Amino acid sequence: DLDWARLSRSHNLQKARFDRYVAPADYDSFEEWRDATQAYQAEVVKHHIETLRRLKYRPTGGFCLFALADGHPGVTWAVLDHERRPKAGYQALVEACRPVIVVAERLPATVAPGQALALDVHVVSDLRTSLDAAVVSARFSWPGGDHRWRWQGDVGADACVRVGTISFVVPTVEATGPLSLDLRLQTGEVEATNHYEADIRLP
Repeated sequence: DLDWARLSRSHNLQKARFDRYVAPADYDSFEEWRDATQAYQAEVVKHHIETLRRLKYRPTGGFCLFALADGHPGVTWAVLDHERRPKAGYQALVEACRPVIVVAERLPATVAPGQALALDVHVVSDLRTSLDAAVVSARFSWPGGDHRWRWQGDVGADACVRVGTISFVVPTVEATGPLSLDLRLQTGEVEATNHYEADIRLP
């Protein structure tokens, strides 16, 4: 067992927060818990930045990262540790801050067969030139099947464009498994991808 009091006193651990969002008691080893906390942080970083960028200038004019790097060995929100080694959240930050991103509304963590989903898809571009005849494709996949969508159109310079809405009913499956959504934008030399995932839970 870890010395929680020492970690809180000397290494910035906020134990109550972890117990609420990624409880150590839910994992069999420290390594599993560490990976789960980093995955949780990466999800928070990804979805918050994507949401802010979809609100481009209405009213979002930018954002500040709460903590980039740890100043000493600590359990913090920084995305680089004290030796500047990246945590999982760092790559999420990099991907969400690319000049052009294709994004969907956030999937629920779990879905059930027969559940209806409606997810808006947007392209956000910080480029000073337009993206002409851009092609956006979406693919929902699950064990045993998939479904695809495709759109084409122009994206203005320094703009956020709603591409379309994915309307989808979660299929019937024989066992619990992942439901994945993959997005891709292609036009000229510009390409962007994104990935979302939920768990299909049986009643």
